Amino acid sequence: MWIKNQAKWIIVGAAVLVAFGLIMMDRQGAYRSGFHGNYVGSVDGEELQTGAFQQDLQNYIRSEEQKTGKAPDGQQLAQARDNLFQTKVVGIIIQKQFKAYQLHPSVEEMQAYLVNSPREVAYNIARYEGPDRVPSFLRDSTFDPSRFQSWLLQDSVYDRIGMRVLEDQLKTSVIPQLQLQQLLRCQVHRTDLEEEFALETRENLGRIVFYQVPFDAFPVPLSKFSDADLKAHFEANPDSFYHHDEAVSLKYVRLPIRPSPKDSALMRDFAAELKQRAATGEKFADLAKSYSNDPGSADSGGRLGGFQPRTTWVAEFSQAAFNLEPGQISDPVLTQFGYHIILMNAKSKKGDSVDVSHILLKITAGTETTDSLSDLAEKIKNEAEKSGLEAAAKDAGLLVQSTPVFEKGVSPSLPAYLQGVQSFAFSAHEKKAKISDVLQNEEGIYLFERDKHFDKGRDFERAREAIARDLARKEQMELVRKEIETDQPQITALTDPLPPTIGKATLDSSRLIPVESYVPGFGYASGELLKAFHQKQGEWGSVLWTSNAAVIAKLVESQPGDPAAKAQKAHMAVVQGDVQMVSDVFKEWIAGLPKTVKVENNLDMMYRN
Repeated sequence: MWIKNQAKWIIVGAAVLVAFGLIMMDRQGAYRSGFHGNYVGSVDGEELQTGAFQQDLQNYIRSEEQKTGKAPDGQQLAQARDNLFQTKVVGIIIQKQFKAYQLHPSVEEMQAYLVNSPREVAYNIARYEGPDRVPSFLRDSTFDPSRFQSWLLQDSVYDRIGMRVLEDQLKTSVIPQLQLQQLLRCQVHRTDLEEEFALETRENLGRIVFYQVPFDAFPVPLSKFSDADLKAHFEANPDSFYHHDEAVSLKYVRLPIRPSPKDSALMRDFAAELKQRAATGEKFADLAKSYSNDPGSADSGGRLGGFQPRTTWVAEFSQAAFNLEPGQISDPVLTQFGYHIILMNAKSKKGDSVDVSHILLKITAGTETTDSLSDLAEKIKNEAEKSGLEAAAKDAGLLVQSTPVFEKGVSPSLPAYLQGVQSFAFSAHEKKAKISDVLQNEEGIYLFERDKHFDKGRDFERAREAIARDLARKEQMELVRKEIETDQPQITALTDPLPPTIGKATLDSSRLIPVESYVPGFGYASGELLKAFHQKQGEWGSVLWTSNAAVIAKLVESQPGDPAAKAQKAHMAVVQGDVQMVSDVFKEWIAGLPKTVKVENNLDMMYRN
C-alpha cells in the first residue's frame, strides 16, 4: 500500500483539511446500455466509455428512487445525463492538471486527512466490508481518538479493501485538489473592507419573534382533483409538463435464488475440509487468499485487523473466537454471512481482546438449485404465453409485481441489474413478444410482461400524479395566503405578552443570535428570511414566504457584536473568508476548464430513438 510502503509514520496533530469535492458518483452498481455506441464523448481524444457512464447514471436513478419513492421523470433524467457528462469532462481535465502541476500527496498530508476523518474511514469500511467490520472505537457512541490513531499505525489496516479504496481516492483526487487550492491561496487576497464587512455581518446579533402558517396546516388530498381538473391544467400549461422519452412499465414475477439445505451442507463440508488441510500443514493464510469470500481480509491472509474486542463481530463469531487458544483453528462456524473457519493468532493478557484470522465461505445456490428454478420458470413462461402472466403466476403461487415507468437508457428498479430487460421492453423487433425470455441475475429468475407504454413527447397519464401535486400545492398556498392575511391585522397589533396561536398561525421565537445563522423553527436567515433581521426594531414586517410556510416576523432586539469577541474572532473570520474566496475562485476555474480543451459530446446520438 502507498502509505504502508512510505515507512511507519508517526501520527501528529493537524488541522482538519476541507476538500472541495467534485461530484463523485458511485461505481458499485452494474448497469448496461440503452446506448447506441461504445462511448458517450471524448476529452482531448480521451474517450468516455459507455459502460462506466451508464453505471453512474443508474446509481443516480436508484438514489433518487430511494429519496422520492419514484423514478426521475424525463426532464430530471435528461438533466442528470448532462450534469454527469460535465462532471466526467471536468474530472478528466482535473487529472490532466494534476499531472501538469506534478501534484502528489505527501505523507504529512495523508496523515492530516486520515487523522481528522474517522467518519470517512468508518463509512468506507462499512460500505466495502460490511457494518460489522467497523472497529468499535470508530462508532459514534464509542469513538476513541487515541485508539483510532494507534489503529492507523498498523500495517494490516492498509490491507483492508475499504482503506485501499479510500487511500486511492485521497491520492488521486482529494489531496491533489487541496494542493491546487493551496496554489490559488497564494494569489487570492481580500481587501480590508471585505474582511470588515464579513466580520460585521457575522457578529451583529438579533432576536426575532414570528408567527407562521405552514402549508401543511391545510392538507389537500390528491384525490380531490377530477380528471377534468387535471386535464384542464395539463392543456393550459403546454411547456410545463413532462416532455419525455419513450417509456414503459412492466409486470413481472421473480423466483428468488436461495441456497437449499443441500447447498448449505455442501459448503459446511468444504469448510471442514479446509480446516483439516490447515491442521495438517497447509498455511492458513494461503488458504484464505485462495478460498475466502471476505474481500476485506482475503488478500491479507484472513487477518482481521489486529486485537479486537468481543463486540467487534456478530455473537456466533465472537463466541467461537474467544473460546480458542493461540494456534487453534475452529470448526466451521455458521453466521449470517456464511461459514467461517477461525484461527486464533493471539490473546491479550486480560483476555478481553483477540487477534484472529478467518476464512469466509458464503453459502450460494448450486447448479442443481438454479436449474430447478429455471425449469419452473420455463413452465410458467409457456403457460403465460397462452393465458397471460397473471393467470400463470396464480397457478404457480407467485406474486405479480410491477416496475415503475422507465425510459430508454434506464434500467427498471429491481434488486440487482438484470440484462435483457431493456431489449424486451424497447427493441422494435421484439415488440410482438408477449412474454420475455427467462432472465436471471444473482438475486433471482424473472419473467416479464409489458404493461403500459408511453410514446416520446407529452403524455397526460404520465403527468397525472405530478399535476395533482402541483394543484394541491397551489391550493395550499392560496389557503395559507388568505389565512395569514386574515391574521395579519391581529398579529401586527400585538404587544407583549404574545399569544401562542392566532387562527392557524403559531408563535415561535429565536434567541439572540448572529445574523445569517440558523433560527430553530424558522430556517436559515437568508433571502426573504433575512429581511426580518433588518426591519425596524419593535415593528412587524410584511408577509415573508419560505419554501413551506408564510411568516410574519418582528425584530425585538438587535445589537452589535461584542468588540472583544470581534477582535478574538477577527483572524478566524479572515481565514474562513479566504477559504471561501479560494473555493469560489476554484469553482470558477473548474467551470471554465471545458472551454480550454476539445470536448466531443455524443449524448444526443447515444440516446436517439
